[in-house]
Amino acid sequence: MWTDSAPSLAMTRRWTFLTVLGAVLTLAAADASAQVALSQASFEAGVNFAAFFKVERGCGSSPTTALRVQIPDGVAVLELPEKPGWTVSAERAGAKVTAVTWQGRLESAQADQFGLFVKLPAKPGPLYFAAVQRCAAQEIRWTDIPPASVAHPAPMLTLVAAAPGDHAHHTSPIAIERPWARATPPGAQTAAAYLTIVNHGAEPDVLVAASSPEAARVEFHLTTMTDGVMRMRPATSGVTVPAGGTIELKPDGGYHVMLGGLKAPLRSGTMLPVALRFAKAGSIEVVFAVEPIGARGPATGAAPDHNHR
Repeated sequence: MWTDSAPSLAMTRRWTFLTVLGAVLTLAAADASAQVALSQASFEAGVNFAAFFKVERGCGSSPTTALRVQIPDGVAVLELPEKPGWTVSAERAGAKVTAVTWQGRLESAQADQFGLFVKLPAKPGPLYFAAVQRCAAQEIRWTDIPPASVAHPAPMLTLVAAAPGDHAHHTSPIAIERPWARATPPGAQTAAAYLTIVNHGAEPDVLVAASSPEAARVEFHLTTMTDGVMRMRPATSGVTVPAGGTIELKPDGGYHVMLGGLKAPLRSGTMLPVALRFAKAGSIEVVFAVEPIGARGPATGAAPDHNHR
């Protein structure tokens, strides 16, 4: 049941999470005209998780106008961030959020991601997020549970157990801390984002590329001061993180992340997904907290992110 008039989930807390851009779960479907997938195939049971549901395309030539995701039993929605250009609503059973719906418009040939922050149950095993993709001309239900059917399989997340004091998904020596970005004024085409990269490994690594569904391009820039003149230039060789070292990308000079060709202005209180690619550690997906225009850092009290791939 669609409940377009359901009240929006209030954003009462600011959460910053790092998720891993592992192998994207590609859904085999008899109807290949539409696809819905989780960008993460597995994660550790019992922890907070930033779930991104990727809509690969519309229904044939028909644009997507809504996506409804059912929340499985045992999963608690912690925060439902705003998504520019879309109306977000929640269905509830008492205090529990049972389903989330995004309404807007996504052209048939375009892909986009829809995110929410959840608390995962402690028991390992598969979780199925039944999804309904509404298009202008039809509705497709991605609700089948394999192996019963593979016609329209529901997005699945496999929860894995971890040894005490360890995290099963922490296999990379690269850790990301305090990812944040500044909000932008209306009409702005560029934005800046910042973070701290910690290399726990015995070898140096290089941040070589990045991408985001919210921007046409993501680059790394280096700001320097020479003879009292500040200059900014692209860091075409990437950002080197020494073995056992830390690199801070910050507003006060040095390296920072520059996003160009924004799809929409960045608004304070929302989230910005960015996939970072390292020469050795591979891809890591980071969720940046968007702070107000002119902010000097992430919100006071925001917990640093130590999760890594």
